Amino acid sequence: SILAKIKSLPNDTLILASAITLGEIAASHQMTQGDPRRRQLVKNFLNIYVIPTAVSISYATAVHYGDIIGRIWKRRPPSKSVIKTEAHLVSLGVDINDVWIVACAWEHGLTLLTTDAMACIKEVVVPEVQWENWL
Repeated sequence: SILAKIKSLPNDTLILASAITLGEIAASHQMTQGDPRRRQLVKNFLNIYVIPTAVSISYATAVHYGDIIGRIWKRRPPSKSVIKTEAHLVSLGVDINDVWIVACAWEHGLTLLTTDAMACIKEVVVPEVQWENWL
């Protein structure tokens, strides 16, 4: 279904990946024991089609990241003032890498493609970030 969607798009449509997403892919390759041939095919695909146009993290990304975290904190404050940020975000079901990925999409005015609900993040960045699920 993803390939059909990609083929239906205009030829000049760019599909970009965040450097954070590429880091998550690299980490999954380190943490799991998959088929070495399939991993090599994935690496080749990424090297040819994804890495050359990967969206980098910049200071502007960091500003959007901070804005997202601040919005979440204000909308869903912790019950105790001494709770650490990471612990509070985990309790809300927020993956910190997802915040960075959404910040990249926001910075560049990109539509975020994901199957993750990211409800807590989504509720603080719509309409600034558009979301689609192609599955």
